[in-house]
Amino acid sequence: MIPFWLLLIAAVALTAAQDVFPGNPLFHKGWYNVIDAALLIVAAYQPRKNLIALCGAGLVVIAGVASGLMGPDTHTVIGAPGATVSDDQIGSAFIFPLAQPGGDTRWLTVLLQNGPPAIAIGSRRYAGGLVTWQTPRVAVWVSAGDRAGNALTITQPSGATFLSPVLSMQQTTTIAGMRVQYDSFAVPAMRKTVKAVYFGPDQAARLGPQAPPPGEPAILFAVADRADRPVAHGIGIVANGAQRVIGGLRLGARAAEFPAIVVASAPYLPALFLGAILLLAGAARTAYRSRT
Repeated sequence: MIPFWLLLIAAVALTAAQDVFPGNPLFHKGWYNVIDAALLIVAAYQPRKNLIALCGAGLVVIAGVASGLMGPDTHTVIGAPGATVSDDQIGSAFIFPLAQPGGDTRWLTVLLQNGPPAIAIGSRRYAGGLVTWQTPRVAVWVSAGDRAGNALTITQPSGATFLSPVLSMQQTTTIAGMRVQYDSFAVPAMRKTVKAVYFGPDQAARLGPQAPPPGEPAILFAVADRADRPVAHGIGIVANGAQRVIGGLRLGARAAEFPAIVVASAPYLPALFLGAILLLAGAARTAYRSRT
């Protein structure tokens, strides 16, 4: 009887790992799910078995295999403040909260659309076969003006719209051996495009004479014309929260954390709960019979 229970425990543990360590790409590997199912099948062929516990473990393992083989791959959804971002993998959208530059973003909550009612996503939330949690990432609030300080409209580099003057810094490059994040925007009134490169506090400390105060990040602006040709005096570094005239534009930036959403597959919770109840019932029945 002991091998039967050891096999069940191993099979259930492989499925439970998907909830304990969500988002691990290992759970989507075919061999991982084959091993999980194989443990259950071997247990079913044991000469002495508990059918109630076997059914419970079967529910758990089936939920785990379905999540691993058919659930969405782990991915991160990034949006600007106030934006609604569709996620085709789950057939829904996330609503990102409004935020002010320099404000406390630690308690901002992203909402999941089409979830009657909407689901506030905190440290970890389950919805159907999904598990979601917030993760902080850098966003940069930018402003542009002329030399006199008059505000100028900023847009997307290749379009006429810009929903929010916030750069999500989704691209990376290497500068002076440092891996840095960058993004870009356009200033149509001046026929210029601007690339913004974010240097974290540790990276900014290596910028030499232009380094900001210790512990502060910095943003490097590179201004070009609409043909992407650098303009005169078009490269400069701005301390966090400051402004500076670069390439004929008065550019300002403030970096802060803003939440992104990690989406991963997870075994369907009702199936896990029902399977756990049957497992406990089977274990209790076995314990009772062994004592009598």
